Amino acid sequence: MYDNSEQRSAVLPLVLSTVGSVLVGMVVRRLRGNRAAARGETAGRTAGRGGLRAGRARPARRNARGPVL
Repeated sequence: MYDNSEQRSAVLPLVLSTVGSVLVGMVVRRLRGNRAAARGETAGRTAGRGGLRAGRARPARRNARGPVL
């Protein structure tokens, strides 16, 4: 029987890269918000926390009938 106990798991690198990407996104978002606040842009899409979400409209659905099965 084949013993795969010597093989390394790919789960930890996947988790670490995902967490790293999320942290980088959070830092970039905060930097953009700080720069917008320094420029005096208090209203609009880049206003503080959640500003991107608040200015976003609901996306139009491509297919109103649902997925093709």
